[in-house]
Amino acid sequence: MNRCRHNFTDPNYNIRLEERIFEEFVGDDELFMLWRNDKAVIVGSNQVIESEVDLDFAKLHNIPVIRRKTGGGSVYHDLGNVNYTYISKNVSEFGNFTVFAQPVMEFLRSHGVDARHIGKNDIGIGGRKISGSAQRVKGEYILHHGTLMFDVDINMLERVLTPDPAKLSAKGVKSVRSRVCNVSEYLHIGRDEFWEDICSYFRAEGDFVESAYVDARTFYLMSKSGITCNFQR
Repeated sequence: MNRCRHNFTDPNYNIRLEERIFEEFVGDDELFMLWRNDKAVIVGSNQVIESEVDLDFAKLHNIPVIRRKTGGGSVYHDLGNVNYTYISKNVSEFGNFTVFAQPVMEFLRSHGVDARHIGKNDIGIGGRKISGSAQRVKGEYILHHGTLMFDVDINMLERVLTPDPAKLSAKGVKSVRSRVCNVSEYLHIGRDEFWEDICSYFRAEGDFVESAYVDARTFYLMSKSGITCNFQR
C-alpha cells in the first residue's frame, strides 16, 4: 500500500484532488492518504444543502460549503480534524465500514484512547462520535474516506450544521453537541503533535509521499511510485 501525507489545506482543492485521484486510479496497489482542511462544510452527494447548513452563518464566517461525491451526512472540517482516504480494489468490502476504520482505531488505542466502532459507519469514545465515514465505488475500485475529530471547534460545528431534529431524536440524542466529542478530551497533546503522531504511525507502515501542493495526477503517480518528496507551493 502507498501512503501519502498531503499538507495543503485548501478544502476546495483537497476535495477535488481526492475525487481526481480516485477517477484516475488504476492498477492493483492501494492508496492511503492523510490530509486536513481549513474550515469548511462538506455536504453529502444527496443532501439538500439548505436543510443541513446555516448558509447565512457560513457566509458571515467565510466557511465554504462544498459537495462531495459520496453519500452520508454533512460534516464540519477545520484544522482540528484529520481526514483519511483509502482507495483499493477491495470492492467486496463495500458497506463494511469497520474494516477500513480498524487501522484508525488501532492508532488511537496505541495512545490509550478506547475508540470503538459505533453505529453503521462511525468511530466513538464512550458512545460519542469522533469519526464518520462514507464510501463510493467506481468499477473495480472503492474509495473509503473518514474524519477524525481531534480538537474541532464544536461551537462552530453546532452553529453551522442544522440537521433535522428528527434525525438526532432517532439516534437518541438531543443535540449535535451531545452526540460528538473530540479526541483531545482523552488525549492531552497539542493539535500539531497529534497530526505528526498519526502521520508517523502510518509512515512506519511503509513509504510516505509528502505533498504541500501538487497537481492531482502528479501526486497520484508519485504515490504509486513510492517516491518521498516534499513539494512547496
